[in-house]
Amino acid sequence: MSESSIDPDRLIGYLASRGWRREGAWRGASVWEADDGRLLIPTLRQYPDDDELLQEAVARLATIEDRPEGEVLLDIAEPMVDTIDIRTLPGTPSGTIPLLSGAKAVDGICELLDTSARTVEEGSHLIFSGRRSAAVQEFLGGVRLGASRPGSYVFTARVPLVLPPQLSLFEEEAPVPFGRQVLKTMDTALRAAHTACTRVISGTAAFDVFDEYVDQGVSADLCEAVSALAGYGIDRPFEVSLSWARGLTAPPSDPLRFTATMATVLSQAGKQLQELSRIGQATINGVIEDLHDDGVEPPRIKVRGELQTSTDVVARAIWVVLSRADYQRAGDAHYRRLRLRVAGRLSTAGKRLEMRPDSSGLEILS
Repeated sequence: MSESSIDPDRLIGYLASRGWRREGAWRGASVWEADDGRLLIPTLRQYPDDDELLQEAVARLATIEDRPEGEVLLDIAEPMVDTIDIRTLPGTPSGTIPLLSGAKAVDGICELLDTSARTVEEGSHLIFSGRRSAAVQEFLGGVRLGASRPGSYVFTARVPLVLPPQLSLFEEEAPVPFGRQVLKTMDTALRAAHTACTRVISGTAAFDVFDEYVDQGVSADLCEAVSALAGYGIDRPFEVSLSWARGLTAPPSDPLRFTATMATVLSQAGKQLQELSRIGQATINGVIEDLHDDGVEPPRIKVRGELQTSTDVVARAIWVVLSRADYQRAGDAHYRRLRLRVAGRLSTAGKRLEMRPDSSGLEILS
């Protein structure tokens, strides 16, 4: 979009979406005010200096928002595009990033959007398997990366919102575009992952706390994707912020900052789940933390202790699916605060890490 083609109506729509207020008129132009200043916007091109006033307004906006003019012009011209800004702090001169860290971050952005899109399409999963669908592939193909800007190294991903065909008279409201669903799902998942990281770092939870946030879009895939934004060594802080398209209403979303320590926790949590999904046989030795029997699914117990595999011993909790008889025995052991040992096969299908006991079943320890 060239400066001479700035559309006054779209510029006015942009200002309204950013909190600017119309405060009257002067010589046929509208006066717009905000805490940061005042702008004069011609409503029509009828005077020789109207284009100049429009260009001055965009230049002023770019200064106020601390963004390149070209980026502001894009947002004015495209009212149906959601934007993701990922501000990295690579420790190199402003506007540059080490090659390996940049490549890793781009891969992380792609995986983050891929996982969020699959969550919308397939529902929540602890670990995603198989290939992405044609719909997810088409969505990723429509996302555009923008240019970086000074102050650090900012990756910008622009997500066009494709509205469905016109509704019939019998439909109450338009469905939310797939791209908006993906970004809202991603936003929820990022905030849940941030909370889980905070709990681990504070010492109030172990790595298995991430399992509790699967319903909010957290997965092993998402954890590893987000950690990739911390650079090649996963050792730099970063910030994620969303800007919603003004052509489709949405609640405000505050930026989310991840420390380098959070990135390390995310990486470790994601890798641990991925490794456990490939283990197969394991043994858990510990105490019962929770019992669950809803009469629909098979009864299960949550055991916290040492999970021993063929390659490692991990301190964490897992759900163990039991027969009705063993569930009764487990309830008695829980009441008596006895330890137990269960050997079986691990499964990460669905929303949780589970063990299904082998023929030796449940062993109550004295």
